Amino acid sequence: MGTRPYVSFDECKQKVSIPDVLEELGIGDRFVKRNGTLVGVCPFPSHIHGPSPNSEQFKINLVDGVWIWKCWGDCRSAGNVVQFVMRMKGLSAEHARFFFAEHFGDRLHLGRDGGETPAAKEAPEIKKVGEVLVKPAPTQSNFTESKIPPAATEYKPIRFLLQVDPAAAYLQNRGITEETAKRFGMGLASKGMMTGYIAVPVWNFPKGKFPAGYIGRWAGEDYNADQGRPRYKLPGSFPKQNFVFGINEALEGTNDEPLIVVEGFFGALHCVQNGFRSTVALLGSSLSDEQAALLVDSKRRIVLMFDGDESGRTGANAALAKLAPQAFVRVVHLQDEQQPDDLTATTLRSVLSFAM
Repeated sequence: MGTRPYVSFDECKQKVSIPDVLEELGIGDRFVKRNGTLVGVCPFPSHIHGPSPNSEQFKINLVDGVWIWKCWGDCRSAGNVVQFVMRMKGLSAEHARFFFAEHFGDRLHLGRDGGETPAAKEAPEIKKVGEVLVKPAPTQSNFTESKIPPAATEYKPIRFLLQVDPAAAYLQNRGITEETAKRFGMGLASKGMMTGYIAVPVWNFPKGKFPAGYIGRWAGEDYNADQGRPRYKLPGSFPKQNFVFGINEALEGTNDEPLIVVEGFFGALHCVQNGFRSTVALLGSSLSDEQAALLVDSKRRIVLMFDGDESGRTGANAALAKLAPQAFVRVVHLQDEQQPDDLTATTLRSVLSFAM
């Protein structure tokens, strides 16, 4: 059995442009450049066109170094170069890798049997974004501290509600009131795998009868992964990239207020308690395509307020590039090493005032 080529989709997005793909597919002449934007009729085979296709319904832009497309016609969808290839050719993720390896292998690092070459694992090149020198965000977030091994099977949503104590001392020490904890269904667990942890339910949107799962935060600062007390605990294979924490609550009775997007759930809860009820969390510094779709589908304005560190700034820039073609987005830059839950109510109102 022969080996199969493997390419990193992140590298494809960096080194292969959508115009490159258009030329490779022989359809580059279908688009014209206007004010730096490529425009044309939607090329996707699945798009149903009327008798007079709109020649400006499909737009392609380079945003902060990332090529983005959007169909303003019936598709009403958007994405990057990888998603363009998958949709254009009707390919699975695995077969899309074959496409990039076959057509653009001369500029990509080709691995074998699902593994990257050593060159692909080298430290990413530092590049300039605006006035800040940044590196691509790490592929792991703080929530990987639990060191949960990859599961061999697909995650199965739970069918129960945990009994938790919303008045736990740890929550009070973090400034989370019992009322807030009850509203979000979180508290100290005393049974099961979450024993000793603040169990935080993560819900689908719209909300169902049971949460998709729980994320646990050790109720203290004496966490120690080697002794079985990782700082954060997640169920094996839990797809946290599919969820936006607090989105159900944020969209409930907030009168079209913008969604304020932060990294962690404690930051979101702090903002909620200080009057910014439409605050949600990504559970990390990386915005996935699934999370982006949830935010865009809300039809709200979006305010990104990530942590004031390198991964936060890099994550905010990447999120801006992903969301900007589809929604109205603003970015709040916090000071070095500052997090949303470090800010007083007065400071929060000050830094968010321009975006509200």
